Amino acid sequence: MPPARHSLPKSSRSKGKQSTASKSKKASTSAKATQPKQTGKRGRSPSDSESSGAEDDNKGDTQGTTSKRPQKRAKKTAEVVAAPSPSGKFDLYRMELPFLSKVYRPPGQTDAEPHFGPLYDALLELQAKPDSSGRCLLPDAGSQGRLRCIDLEDPMEGMPWDIALTALEVVDKVVFSAAERKKFLPAPQKDCGKGIHGRTELAVDHCGVQKAEGVFRMQRAWIGERDGKKVELWEGYLSFNVSHAGMYRRMGAGAGRKDGFPFWAVRARKDADGNEIGLNEA
Repeated sequence: MPPARHSLPKSSRSKGKQSTASKSKKASTSAKATQPKQTGKRGRSPSDSESSGAEDDNKGDTQGTTSKRPQKRAKKTAEVVAAPSPSGKFDLYRMELPFLSKVYRPPGQTDAEPHFGPLYDALLELQAKPDSSGRCLLPDAGSQGRLRCIDLEDPMEGMPWDIALTALEVVDKVVFSAAERKKFLPAPQKDCGKGIHGRTELAVDHCGVQKAEGVFRMQRAWIGERDGKKVELWEGYLSFNVSHAGMYRRMGAGAGRKDGFPFWAVRARKDADGNEIGLNEA
């Protein structure tokens, strides 16, 4: 006879399946419980930690070289170096000189900006001769400056007036009057940074002069580089109006003279010892 088959009751088989399913579910739950959460701020897997650590290291290295504070300091330092410093000795050249106009504004030029680089080089050639329309000394602070121009001269002596620059003040922006701007070739540059303005008057009283006064304004128009060093071209306007006293009038010098003109300026040449050549303080 064939062996008898023993089958479990349906209820027992059902319990067996439930028990197996329950164990499987618990095991799955236990496995999930032991796995660290991959989301969230605190629960990170070891691989995430290593990756984050490397990123932090890289971030630290980056911060070490390009942190915000050093960048700001470096920027301020660069601004200080590049800021205009309207003090020292300068050689002046009348802007209306025709041979200079051909340099900074060549015939047929359509560019909006003048050719400041070639103009600067042309002025240095004149300076080396030496040749200039005038010279000025602008003090660092606390004292008056000096000015001499070959076109502003004593009509009886034939020598340039010794002109004092008074009430000098460094300003954030130099403002030229409408009448002054019309004489500029080309128009004054904009957004030039700090400049200087003041008054012109005779350095000492003169028996042939009843009154002498005018204005002096100057700002940096261009900055370039020559032989790895910063160079500057300045522009400005000066006026000197003289009213003669009775003695000069009787001598035939007339009632006086009014003169005002825009000019280019470059820093004075230096001698073998590195000292600027030009006017000294009175």
